[in-house]
Amino acid sequence: MKFFALSVIALALVSCEEKPDDSALDVQLDVPSKIEAGTDGLVQFRIMFSKAPEKTDVVVFTDSAGKEHDCEIVNISTKNVTVALFKGYFADTYTVSVRRGTAVKQQGKTTLIISDGVEPAEGSTVYGRVMCEDKPLKGVVISDGVEVVATDDNGIYQMKSAKKFGYVFISIPSGYEVANDGVRPLNHILLQKDASTAERVDFRVFEAGDQTNHKMLVFGDMHLAGGRNNDSKWFREFCKEVDAYVQSHNSEKVYAMTLGDMTWDYYWYDKNYQFAQYLNDVKLIKDLTIFHTIGNHDHDMMLPGDFKNAVQYMTEVAPDFYSYNIGKVHYIVLDNILSTSKGGGKDDRKYNELVTDEQLAWLAKDLSFVSKSSPVVVSMHATTSNLDTEANRTALYNCFAGFDQVHFFTGHTHQTANRQSGNWYDHNCGAVCADWWDCVYKSDGKVHIGTDGAPGGYEIFDIAGTEFKWQFKGTGMDENIQFRTYDRNNIHLSSEKYMAGKSDAQVAVFDAVTGNWKQANSMNEVYINVWNYGPGWNIEVTEDGKPLTVTKSGGSSYRDPLHILTYMPTCGKTKEDSFTTKSCSHLWMVTASSTTSTLEIKVTDNFGNVYTETMTRPKPFTVDTYAR
Repeated sequence: MKFFALSVIALALVSCEEKPDDSALDVQLDVPSKIEAGTDGLVQFRIMFSKAPEKTDVVVFTDSAGKEHDCEIVNISTKNVTVALFKGYFADTYTVSVRRGTAVKQQGKTTLIISDGVEPAEGSTVYGRVMCEDKPLKGVVISDGVEVVATDDNGIYQMKSAKKFGYVFISIPSGYEVANDGVRPLNHILLQKDASTAERVDFRVFEAGDQTNHKMLVFGDMHLAGGRNNDSKWFREFCKEVDAYVQSHNSEKVYAMTLGDMTWDYYWYDKNYQFAQYLNDVKLIKDLTIFHTIGNHDHDMMLPGDFKNAVQYMTEVAPDFYSYNIGKVHYIVLDNILSTSKGGGKDDRKYNELVTDEQLAWLAKDLSFVSKSSPVVVSMHATTSNLDTEANRTALYNCFAGFDQVHFFTGHTHQTANRQSGNWYDHNCGAVCADWWDCVYKSDGKVHIGTDGAPGGYEIFDIAGTEFKWQFKGTGMDENIQFRTYDRNNIHLSSEKYMAGKSDAQVAVFDAVTGNWKQANSMNEVYINVWNYGPGWNIEVTEDGKPLTVTKSGGSSYRDPLHILTYMPTCGKTKEDSFTTKSCSHLWMVTASSTTSTLEIKVTDNFGNVYTETMTRPKPFTVDTYAR
């Protein structure tokens, strides 16, 4: 197998702009060619010509991959400066600088050596130690994406790695966290040496306290594209809301994950919006660790093949598959997008939806360290039902045979759905961007809605030990809003009214999408879109105290009418595509006895939460009626 060094490819793709020295910063330190660091993480530099830094200055270690690490000055004497290395420090060659405000002055280069007597075992090519403060941790799982090993009594691991992916990652143990870069956990470290050379990679973790009860916020597709549909405005709205949520729950353990497509490869080069821009923008959310999942639009289709066009993601964001633990839950992140692009860019964005045999082999090794009584959460981009072959789906499911509880979290469809089979749950968690920010843009923020009528938003999972509860939260909406009602008597989506002056092809698409909504109807039908509906939910409707029969409305004849109203008349489509309104799997219908009766609607979820609406009829069908 040909060896691909991720860090080498990454350096060829990502240029690091060198910051010029600031001569106004009158600091000079003697930086030796080699520095040994022990487990305390303290190093010293000699002060030259009495040009000492100030206590509030920051010493910056820039590693060989161009990543800057801020280090605190803990002591200044007449001769020396003592510096505490950054959390998770590792052996590498660093450029050392001093920063004061915006002024930066380079001091020299050094090779950091970790000195604690740990040496590579025979045949080991990657080795290291996992520490919490000065305490080594036993049984912590480390992987390179192929091999999976655990630390010994002294916190030491040894791995015979071929270094295919060019990194190693820690399966963060329960009760601990790693350092963050913004929202991104530093759970993987790029390798620097070739496959035949042993190198040391250490991980430092920090006590997180009791995580038995925690919240996991689940963010489906974001599709940030550097200004398309004013997406930066709506994304800031989302970030501010999530930040407020995190701050209001600061006494609890709150984490988050994405489900892929944070960016939109189609606009990477047109709009110059890539991972660096996303990671900078999402910093509006404070005090939150976000575990990332790769999506099809997070691959660089200007490069050929599944490995190369995921290099930038793996370098700047996260491994494309990995695991971590929070409380009693074992979390697994998979990449079920196999790019077949030949590097043709926008017009060569082909992929298969499957979990590779290589990942399945890794997964089996990872799960061998997990008790079958532990709940398992699997996040991946495409839904399990959309995997290309039944054989691949079966192979994936077989990995979890015997586990007490398994949850799959997926995105990709921009829709919501909840399915259950025994103790297995499948959650298609909607999209932050809803319909690629289209309707929220077209309605000037009034209606943020996906192609199935579900709001743009995110899922909130409350986990108490091994018990899971969940609720969908529409961005800009009260969390108790869990459904939307439509008075059919007032819906008449005729092409004559909404598509005047449009081409025959555009009218044909509009008519195909509107289905039965294009006909006037005075049969007193009321439709209810319950977007997070799943097993155990109950819908009750009464008219003047009399219960009405609730039936499921399915098929393409009844798609969500509000998405049609907001998007279709102005979209200019000449054929149906991913963006046009789709069939809705969570639309329900009752028939009232009159045109003016008031209905009492009660929706109860599978956890006993009750959501109600007193629906006064006739209810107008306009964008303003449904404004957030």
